[in-house]
Amino acid sequence: MQPAMYGKDLPFIAEDDTMPIERLPAAQYLCQQFADFEVSFTTRPDGNLIMTLSKDAGEQTACRVVRLEEQRNEELLCSLVNRIRRDLATEYGPLQERDADHFKDQMPLQNFYENTEPLRQRRIVKAGARLRSMANIGA
Repeated sequence: MQPAMYGKDLPFIAEDDTMPIERLPAAQYLCQQFADFEVSFTTRPDGNLIMTLSKDAGEQTACRVVRLEEQRNEELLCSLVNRIRRDLATEYGPLQERDADHFKDQMPLQNFYENTEPLRQRRIVKAGARLRSMANIGA
């Protein structure tokens, strides 16, 4: 399977010929956000995309997986772009003042959703006389 190339106007049709990757809104958005890179995409069987950013003469700069959830959710996609920019800023050169905003963004932590079911009451068991005597505790 060949990767889709962007920035060089090379079209790519997905392996099953049903939907060109360049027509996916997430792929178009990522190409716009990283216009100074050559952006290529490869599809995975699970529907995720592998995005590769390249610079000079095909030298790979970064490679990230774009999950299906990120492709379908604008907020997650923006968060992915910010994380990639932050990683590029830290990996490739001194931090510029314009890049400092990526480090000020609040990152939402994963949390557990509260269950609507009532909590089960804990059963408190007191040790009987026999158990206390076995533990040499006065009865």
